[in-house]
Order: sequence, then structure tokens, then C-alpha cells
Amino acid sequence: QLLRGDYRIDDRMMISGYLLKASGEKQHFFAFNDVVITRTVISKMGTINASINGERFNTYTGDGLIISTPTGSTAYNLASGGPIMYPLTQAFIMTPVLAHSLTQRPLVAPADFTIELSSPDEKMIAMIDGQDDYEMQKGDTLIIRGAERGAKLLHKQEHNYFTVLKEKLAWGSEQ
Repeated sequence: QLLRGDYRIDDRMMISGYLLKASGEKQHFFAFNDVVITRTVISKMGTINASINGERFNTYTGDGLIISTPTGSTAYNLASGGPIMYPLTQAFIMTPVLAHSLTQRPLVAPADFTIELSSPDEKMIAMIDGQDDYEMQKGDTLIIRGAERGAKLLHKQEHNYFTVLKEKLAWGSEQ
């Protein structure tokens, strides 16, 4: 099928970001699924201050915060109560993890927004796609935006996202 050109290319959004250390050092990263900020001490709640496009809009208190791409929306984001997003959508999902407030809810923001996250806590961890982690200290800021280029995925022409979703989540089956 590949040689015949019988395929389709999906351009999936990715996250581009960096951890700006208080020292001025920048640690750059890309994420295909999600960036998770979480506490390092299990017995204490974490606090995450969030700004969008330079304007402070929320403080999350709880176990952490997930910033997910649409592709990552059916992973940790979904398990944490976040929405499923069609994978070709150009937007972020910000989902609190076990928030210590009933008013904290997932937020969807356009991919061209810049999200800045910091914490007054001594230590937090930023995990990139569950693979790489960056230690965040007080005074550090995590800066996230949609990457200029996404990931290209090849699919058979007949591939249907909703069929895959239905099978993955066992929707429509009699249980």
C-alpha cells in the first residue's frame, strides 16, 4: 500500500517547550503526548501557578497538572478526567491531577498560546512523554507552546479515528 501511495498522512500537533532555570539556563524539549508537572514529595500537595500569554490565570493545588496534545488526550489526560480531543485539532488540554478543589477543571487552549508554569514549592518534576524528566526548583519556569512542526503519521486510507476510539474504549459494546 505504501508503494502504491495508498495511504494518508496526518499532521499531529506536538509541544515545544523549555525549562527556564532561575540561573537563566534553558533546557529545551519536544513532546508528542504530554508534559506532566508533579510533586516530588508524596505526602505534600503541589502548587502550580499558570499563566497564558503572559497573564496569570490560575493556581493549581493537588498532585500535578497535565498539558496534553490531542494525540495524548486518550492517555494520562483521559485517566485524570480530561476530555478526548480529535487528534488533528490544534490545541492543548490542561488537566489538573487530583486537584484539591472542586472548581479546578480541564481547560482547552489554542496551540498558538504560550503557557507558563511555575511553582513556589521547593521541588517539582516536569515529565516529558513519560520518558524524560526535568527537576523544577523554586524560581524556575516551564514555558510551553505548540511546536512549529508536528509529527507526521501514516495511516491506511480507510483508517477511521472513531472506529479506533470505539474499540479502544469499548464504546457501543454490550457489557
